[in-house]
Amino acid sequence: MKTRQMLMSALLGATLLSGCSSLWYYRTATVDDDDLVEVAYEAVDQLLINLKQPLPRGSLLVINSLVNVDDLGQTLPFGRIVSDQVSSALHQRGYRVMGMKLPTEIFAKNDAGILHLPDETKQALNDVHASALVIGTYAAGQHNVYVSLRVVEILTQNVISSVDYSIPMGPDARAMATHPQPKQ
Repeated sequence: MKTRQMLMSALLGATLLSGCSSLWYYRTATVDDDDLVEVAYEAVDQLLINLKQPLPRGSLLVINSLVNVDDLGQTLPFGRIVSDQVSSALHQRGYRVMGMKLPTEIFAKNDAGILHLPDETKQALNDVHASALVIGTYAAGQHNVYVSLRVVEILTQNVISSVDYSIPMGPDARAMATHPQPKQ
């Protein structure tokens, strides 16, 4: 009887310890980065598939650096590289692109709290004959970076396409999305 109790106790202990070891592994294991270039190109393909109205090839698209959702005035290396990759993918798909490298207040809130393009921004975009604006935000979570991209028609200010995706928080993504770089 004692032998059976000891055997059952040993099996129960081994089972409990194996569960703890897998939890320890999950918390300490490093996650590999996804190929950020591949993910950005796939996101652009989805943006083009999701278009709610035609956006002819050859149209000029203005692309703003992706901003941190917690501070819309801040962009980190992650936001800048993703916007550059989106820009490259759109260019390779036949669009003309113009990038805006610094975080800017593209949209303003009116008295009712509704976002709109200020007249001076609309005029500047119209002066260069831009068809649409590509904007985006990202948020660094504990295990993933979440990205949201939008294509906004300048004339109506309507979102004509959108895509959301996440990438694992590997070492490269973590370094680019969570650590502000020193200003020079």
